[in-house]
Amino acid sequence: MKKSRLITAAVLMLCLLLVASVGFSASKDPLKLEKNYLKGKNIGFIQLTLGTTYHAAMSDRFTELAKTYGIKFSQVCSSNRSAEEQMSLAEDLIAKGVDVLILNPVGDEIVPAIAGLCARKNVPLFCVDNTSPGEGYVYVGIDNFAIAREIGRFIGEFMGGKAKMVYVRSTPTDTGCPALRFGGIMGGISDQGEIKGYQLIDERWASQDVGESEGMLQMEELLAANDQIDVVIAHHDAQALGALTAIKNARRNDIKLIVGFDGEKRMLEEIKKARNGRNGPALATGLNSPTMIAELTLQVINDMFAKKPIRDSYYIPVVGISYKNVNKYMEYGF
Repeated sequence: MKKSRLITAAVLMLCLLLVASVGFSASKDPLKLEKNYLKGKNIGFIQLTLGTTYHAAMSDRFTELAKTYGIKFSQVCSSNRSAEEQMSLAEDLIAKGVDVLILNPVGDEIVPAIAGLCARKNVPLFCVDNTSPGEGYVYVGIDNFAIAREIGRFIGEFMGGKAKMVYVRSTPTDTGCPALRFGGIMGGISDQGEIKGYQLIDERWASQDVGESEGMLQMEELLAANDQIDVVIAHHDAQALGALTAIKNARRNDIKLIVGFDGEKRMLEEIKKARNGRNGPALATGLNSPTMIAELTLQVINDMFAKKPIRDSYYIPVVGISYKNVNKYMEYGF
């Protein structure tokens, strides 16, 4: 009996050690790299803003992965969302000797100038999130138009032919993805039938940032100016959540649908709670995971240092999220 207990204990201990080793291995290599070429590399990151949950989550994931893989990671952040400031930040990081520069640009206009600077200094440039593929850099992010089109298709299907819509816009300096997102939404609506029944009756710009408080203020103005609104289109989930708060505070029951963009965890929770319009306005969004973008960016940079062929663009999956599939994507919320 004593010998049997000792064998059982030994087997149990071995199992625990195996489980621990598997868990340890997974946590030590979340990117599952064949070989870590990132160790000791000096990577600079110019972040667009830290004023939203989305951008903060991206920065946090880059920082976590940098520690895991032994990267010398230098992050700076725009304070005023200007092209001039981002150029200055790029010059500073390159002067400090970064091996790679990652840029989340204020818009498309600044990208060629920074790409030119990086080319002259022989520093590879990776652009994430707030732009699209172009020359002189590798783009890692999302297909804004394709994801927005999925959202637009949901609007067309949900509303069935007509709606009075308002637009909770990004900041005036944001010239990258807004046109692609709005164009994709309108294209998706037209996929479901005639676009003429969908009227954009009003819009408001975010004055400083694309966070929840801005969205609430924008929506308060839109509610005050319009007696009848069917659909609210928001540039980000944070703004959509702020708009939802304003709608609830005003006790407006004319709004049937609010759409955002990103897949923020609180937005996914509100999509579930709304039950496709059975409990207040229905909600929908598109998958734009900042943590997935950070992970994919470092995977591609590792491939570059491994001398593997690199494409000019890399995308996370195109997914529209509504009540019917929200449970499948809850784990990607941030």
